[in-house]
Amino acid sequence: MTIDRPQPVEQLSQLFGNYRAEWLRERIFDLFTTPAYFPELETRSPCVLVGGRGTGKTTVLRSLSYEGRAALSEKEGSPASQWNYYGLYYRVDTNRVTAFQGTELPEQTWTKLFGHYINLLLCGQVIRFLNWYALRFPEHPTLSTMACQRVALSLRLGSAATIVDFTDELETARLKFEAFLNNLSPDSLPPVSMQAAPVDELLSAVIQLPQFANKHFFFLIDEFENFTDSQQIVMNTFIKHCGANHSFKIGVRELGWRKRSTLNPNEQLNSPADYIRINIAEKLEGERFEEFAAQICNQRLAQLVLDGSNNPLTIQELLPGLSEEEEAERLGLPELLSEKLVSKGLDPQFFSIQGITQLEAYLALLWAEWSDVELDAILDERTKSPKQWRTRLSNYRHALLFTIKKGKAGIRKYYAGWPTFVQLSGSNIRYLLELVDRTLLYHYDKAGQFGAAVSCEHQTIAAQNVGAKNVSELEGLSVHGAQLTKLVLGLGRIFQVLASHPQGHAPEQNQFHVTEQGIPPQELNDLLSSAVMHLALVRSSGTKLADDADIKAYDYSLHPIFAPFFVFSYRKKRKLTLTPERILGLVKESKSTIKEILKDYEAEQASPLPEQLRLFEKYYDRIA
Repeated sequence: MTIDRPQPVEQLSQLFGNYRAEWLRERIFDLFTTPAYFPELETRSPCVLVGGRGTGKTTVLRSLSYEGRAALSEKEGSPASQWNYYGLYYRVDTNRVTAFQGTELPEQTWTKLFGHYINLLLCGQVIRFLNWYALRFPEHPTLSTMACQRVALSLRLGSAATIVDFTDELETARLKFEAFLNNLSPDSLPPVSMQAAPVDELLSAVIQLPQFANKHFFFLIDEFENFTDSQQIVMNTFIKHCGANHSFKIGVRELGWRKRSTLNPNEQLNSPADYIRINIAEKLEGERFEEFAAQICNQRLAQLVLDGSNNPLTIQELLPGLSEEEEAERLGLPELLSEKLVSKGLDPQFFSIQGITQLEAYLALLWAEWSDVELDAILDERTKSPKQWRTRLSNYRHALLFTIKKGKAGIRKYYAGWPTFVQLSGSNIRYLLELVDRTLLYHYDKAGQFGAAVSCEHQTIAAQNVGAKNVSELEGLSVHGAQLTKLVLGLGRIFQVLASHPQGHAPEQNQFHVTEQGIPPQELNDLLSSAVMHLALVRSSGTKLADDADIKAYDYSLHPIFAPFFVFSYRKKRKLTLTPERILGLVKESKSTIKEILKDYEAEQASPLPEQLRLFEKYYDRIA
């Protein structure tokens, strides 16, 4: 009997091509891998899960929900009646929450209307769960008539003698309320409930049921950044004053939680007194993320069914890398060294005879040129000051790789190997899956087969394509999209030129910080905040204690996913100092600003654009 199996390309797309949790639907739970920070979310304390697009917030929150736990428990054999908590997932819908604003009503009235709407939504989540639970355990008791009537009264609903009646009344009330917002009449406002009161009343009744005694409920609010500032203040009040029976787990992008006060302006939410803050990038940095990512990829690879192969390769085997010496050789360093030695009247084998590696030899030749001294003087320094020379070699070894094919066609720097892909992703699981997906598909398209290791050339080209795609998509991400695109293109070109021209400045300069003088303009604050929130930039705390709102307290770099596209180092090393005027100048006066910055670092003679950057040649306007 012949078994029809999906082709490798179709299988790869199903396993790696669905980067967003929303695309996976229920299969998200089959592919779920528990992150190290997951137990912190399972505590009763309110939690704020912070991370950029693609860091796994939605997947984790949905896995905490009762639907997610039910799907996962099929493998674990744990029935819902034995769980100690139940998660109720809600994703903030911009279409709906933006309806609660406008000049038709005063802000205080909008706040009351929004608070009532949240009451309807949260109570609806609880009722849907109770109905779901009742289908699985019909023998368990449900809400009494008195409980249903009390909660309905609190919500200003009609009579509800049973949970079935209450479900109908609640759904009808929500739909009527949403319809009212679209046909607003300030003279006929609907009756509204007191903020949080119906939720407390309902959960108090639920906890009285024997099957839910000593159980806890989580409201899982995803994409918290979609709330307006005033709505975040309302939600903060819910979080601050949640009852003993429930708490909130919030998923939000970095800098997306803009307001920390409650409806009482003198009351702020503070960690850890009011909530536990879980920063995904911090929790999964370094080896932790690499291990976590490998588990995810290898779990998916294990589901591939390939003819003639019962033992699929691991992701580490599929993506081999290069040592720096191996990469230098592939880039053509032996030929370059020979040319330089012959031009000096030396034997092409001069360095190999002395047992000096190619990269060390290349540094010696370049340092002699940069210092305008004879090669013998540099070699003499190497012998007399070995410690100083080893430090110099360590600082420049990786940076030299960007200079070997400077100005030449083809691959100027390789981006290959599983550890490299992990660093390019910037601890972002969506970016990592995208890199793997595009690499494996490109390899299959070019090689016509799957199952062998992917060449370093294919890995590099695929990584460049991913970077280009993400640059192109920046424009549609936010109201600052066009500005973000210009900022990334400007910084990318600067870092690319500095990488290919290391003379006269520190190697691997791929970060920047804002100068200390004066108060940065609000325009710059908005630009950098949007850039961080949408992963155009990543930031890390500088030398001072960081405040979310203080842009000068942080060092910034382009997200490493862009490094292969622009051709600069993805490693966080050394930084530039940029004034607010120059950062904004990259957006407003790109050509002149790029030239000014490069001139300061003695790299004004820029090399021609790499082939892939010619997509944006109009923007650069022949800056070189």
